[in-house]
Amino acid sequence: MIKKLLAAALLSTLSAGATAAAPASTSSRPLELSLIRGGAVEAEPIVDGSYVYFPTGRVLATWDYRRANRPLRTGTTAPAEGVINSLVRQGNYLYATWRGYDGTSGVAVYSLAKPGNPVLIDGNLDYLQGEDKYALGLVVANGHLYLFDNNYGLFVGDLSNPRKPAFAQTEIGVPLQYNKLTAYGNVIYATGRSWLGSTVLDLYDVSNPTAPYKMADHQVDGLDSFSLTPEKGFAIGVGNQLSLFDLSNPQQMVRRGYLDIRPATHGFRVGSHYYSFGYSDGLDVWNIGNVDAPRAAGHLDISTLGGRYAVKLGNTALLQTDTDLVQSLDVSVPEKPRRTATSWLPGGVAARDVVFWRGFPLLLQPNYGMTVSDPLTLTPFIRLEAKLPAYLQARSFEQIALAGNRAYLVAWGYGLITFDLSDPKIPRESGRLDFPFASVLDVKGNYAYLAKWTNGGMLGVADISNPEEPQLVWVDGLSSQPYRMKVDGRYLYLAEGQEFGVEDAGGLRVYDLKNPAQPVLLTRFDKGCGSAFDLSVDGAASRLYLACESGMQIINIAKPASPALIGSYSSGASADYNKVVHHGNRAWFADVNGLHELDVSNPANPTLRKTTTIGHQAPQRMRVDDFGRLWVLGGNSGVQVFGGFKLPLPRQDGPIIRSTP
Repeated sequence: MIKKLLAAALLSTLSAGATAAAPASTSSRPLELSLIRGGAVEAEPIVDGSYVYFPTGRVLATWDYRRANRPLRTGTTAPAEGVINSLVRQGNYLYATWRGYDGTSGVAVYSLAKPGNPVLIDGNLDYLQGEDKYALGLVVANGHLYLFDNNYGLFVGDLSNPRKPAFAQTEIGVPLQYNKLTAYGNVIYATGRSWLGSTVLDLYDVSNPTAPYKMADHQVDGLDSFSLTPEKGFAIGVGNQLSLFDLSNPQQMVRRGYLDIRPATHGFRVGSHYYSFGYSDGLDVWNIGNVDAPRAAGHLDISTLGGRYAVKLGNTALLQTDTDLVQSLDVSVPEKPRRTATSWLPGGVAARDVVFWRGFPLLLQPNYGMTVSDPLTLTPFIRLEAKLPAYLQARSFEQIALAGNRAYLVAWGYGLITFDLSDPKIPRESGRLDFPFASVLDVKGNYAYLAKWTNGGMLGVADISNPEEPQLVWVDGLSSQPYRMKVDGRYLYLAEGQEFGVEDAGGLRVYDLKNPAQPVLLTRFDKGCGSAFDLSVDGAASRLYLACESGMQIINIAKPASPALIGSYSSGASADYNKVVHHGNRAWFADVNGLHELDVSNPANPTLRKTTTIGHQAPQRMRVDDFGRLWVLGGNSGVQVFGGFKLPLPRQDGPIIRSTP
């Protein structure tokens, strides 16, 4: 499925392949963050009049819905320290929790003095001096903030100084990972999933705001009710069933009416109707006016795959999905909702990879395909969606490669999929090859090289001389998990993990491509690297940069059959999924501690220039574009661009892109 911006000027720009920016400065100063967009929407958006604040990765994106059928994004905040996972409003302030992958968590505070352009006041307010923090979220009740941490329990935030709330730890532990916190009056409803797969609902009394206590805890079948929508004295469960629960007595959770439904993961209520969505495409409507006898009331055939959150403003409901869409629905007639607009999230919710075509970034989006985006703002011009089953497990795009006007994508749920961009006005899916669980890719000449690990490691070669009908021509087994490979000249370099119980695994593998259709293993090189997660090849200098568990290695590949270690950089920590890229005399190594910029003009002694936080998690991919800008794709943490030129945050960041009807 292909959707595109209906603007002739932009299409002509694409056709001409015009460059969109001046080359980056050649300054030797470390690169600074110049642009950040997108990232996971892991918290429910906040509605403020016509404005909606969407947490995307490390930032808040503000959208103006005064024209519901043509929403406008008005601003993006500076980044918080990590990925935002909850957001609440109290007065003229927004408060968010964020969480990293390294035991860090904190609170971000935003001013709403200008509602159309929130300003980050503090991106890393600490609520506890300690390690292994795991903030689950915030809720406002009885004039206070309540912060739940899975490892440290419940904290109460005093808002006497709303710009800098002060948190105090209570004696209440939090043994469950709540994913939704709601307050009605002086009662907090906290719901999530237990370790045994049930769905839980705990109630906390905050009548005495500084001395909360748990007043009730409940569990329901986790398959019948995958999630719960709590209301005052009531809850709605959705999963394989729609279930209505009476909580008029908080100590008892009594199921009233229920019925079997098409599987769903989430839902929201409008009056006497409830809408379920999220497992596959489509929106189902249920009449719950009679709590003892709910009944089907309708269906809307729209894309809701990976639906996460829905909020209301007037007669419009906004439904956000993990396929980068925000569906605007007119619910003035609840049993007959209709779509009024579809907005695309700039940067996407979890972009994993990027290549550059005619100066434009092609962002790999894991749950549907890719976008052709504006290099200045990451606003998508074109959205290319592969024709795959409407289930997330049948997709998961992992890596992308570009050859001329063709983009090659590997999807874990299918294999190799090709898009033809030779006519930018009519891009199209042009070929595919069944190679299940594909996760690693590179393309050179008439061949695509694919690798996988799930259900057995395998390296494969596909003949793409006819890109409309690629053919698998060679396969061989792999004894360890592949993470990245690169073809340079007549050699293929593969970064692999170290497997427990496997002796000959880890580090770098080198294959000879004298016959490009039949790789021949030359050597495995591991000088203290262990698991290698990424690599970057400088063919002109005969160097290879390898991302290892605890740092970066620089390897001489002048003789590919006998690589030699030149130098290394230790990051001081051991972690998985680290990444590396180089450009000239600079190399960047990224791990949970941040982005390490290194001067490698003396490769035997790499020198650290600067470390920058990138969300307390290793990125999915790093690339350098033709302008010398460094692209750090954090997945959940968003697309982060360093160097080149700084972008002001405009009051109006361009119209939201809408799909064709």
